[in-house]
Amino acid sequence: MFVRKYILPVFLAALLLCSSITSVHAERSSNPEAKAFYGTLSEIQAVTQQNELNEIPYPIDLTTPPELLKNSIVLAEYAEKQRVRADLPTIKELIESDPTRFSGHYYDADIGTVTVLITEDSESLKALVRKSSKNGDKIKFEVTKYSWADITEAKEKIKRTVEPGTVLALIPDTINNKLIVALDEKSSTQTQLKQTVSSLFLEKSDMLVYTTLPASALKTETDNTHWGSTIPIGTKIGGNYRQDPADPTQMFYGVCTNGYFGVNAADQDVMVTSGHCQTAGTVSAWYQPTWATSSIGNFTFRTTSPGDGSSAASDSGYITLNSGISPRARVPYPTSTNMAMVTGVYVSDTVGDTVYMRGANSGTTTSGTIKYSNVDVWWGSEGYGYKNNEVLASGYTSIGGDSGGTVLTNYAYNNNLSGWTFQLAGTHTGTLTVHQDLQSGIKAGTYKVYEPLWTTYSDLGLTALYLIAP
Repeated sequence: MFVRKYILPVFLAALLLCSSITSVHAERSSNPEAKAFYGTLSEIQAVTQQNELNEIPYPIDLTTPPELLKNSIVLAEYAEKQRVRADLPTIKELIESDPTRFSGHYYDADIGTVTVLITEDSESLKALVRKSSKNGDKIKFEVTKYSWADITEAKEKIKRTVEPGTVLALIPDTINNKLIVALDEKSSTQTQLKQTVSSLFLEKSDMLVYTTLPASALKTETDNTHWGSTIPIGTKIGGNYRQDPADPTQMFYGVCTNGYFGVNAADQDVMVTSGHCQTAGTVSAWYQPTWATSSIGNFTFRTTSPGDGSSAASDSGYITLNSGISPRARVPYPTSTNMAMVTGVYVSDTVGDTVYMRGANSGTTTSGTIKYSNVDVWWGSEGYGYKNNEVLASGYTSIGGDSGGTVLTNYAYNNNLSGWTFQLAGTHTGTLTVHQDLQSGIKAGTYKVYEPLWTTYSDLGLTALYLIAP
């Protein structure tokens, strides 16, 4: 989350897309630490999967290399449960290609299985999924009433009908095959709004579950290491310095975290972070970690979405790096001297899957679990109306200044690279706090909100990602 002189309330928002071009290639440098992979994310994912052929999945709290590990049984059991995760991209593609016959999918980390939700008890459909997967023995099926097309079309229909901001969030509950409609708990028009929404789905009324959230439930959010000219992912950055109009002697400023490195449409190296870190419509210098050091570049682009709710965008932006600043696709974990490599990308956003977040202001890398994906949320400030495709996770920790922090998955030991690796999953945005268990099934607690990689890569018009490869 973004730290400034005050904390702003944030209301966030979700849809699935993926484009393609004909080829992907790595350029920029013969140095494996500075390779820019050009292409769409699906192409980059396909190419970088080759890096993972000789990887051993690892629990995040286990940092002993495999050759020194004494209890190999623990690692073998963990790897067995992780095996089916290799099929998640394929399963997601099947669902996207035929959304009327599928309802979604979720992963059970405790037993190492994926459940695919289908709308008909079809043996041919089950056979298609198993044939397309490498670990069919780890795939289960459940027959559901409503398809993924029903859920996504309902979200769009509701957003087109209601006044922007009256529905705070639209949350697909994949496991229970429902769409949770979250209203402002203090709104005086709750009853009328429920009637309006319900009237849109007279024949599908049991698909909807209503709940309420406080309007302040969603909020945007130290490691002060100065990395010099070669900067890894997950580092502290500061900028957006400006005078307080009410008191010229005071300054507003922002502290955020570097999410990842890419290349923009002008073939310039950029550092990606949260869009709300920079005031909409402005350009300013940013620093690493603060303005006590030389500028690393200007924050030149961030997304926005209109307040009338007519379109949505991810919370993302980038700093165009000055010459002499070199991207480094590593994360300060397990230590700042033994940093894990980022070798691939993750675009599955699977409920039940494990993710990790590196926040520079908190100075930590912690793990969490995806609870909901493809969530549409109303932001309503800081240049954003609706945001789509948010992911809600529980477990990982964050504090103010962790906004933009890199979200990772697939912690492993790569034998070819002789080191620890992650896949890039997205960038941290903020938190959603639920004070008590809701009738909709949402449990009390603080949920972490992040932008999936595929949304920021697309919305920012990036053409390449910096990753490490042999």
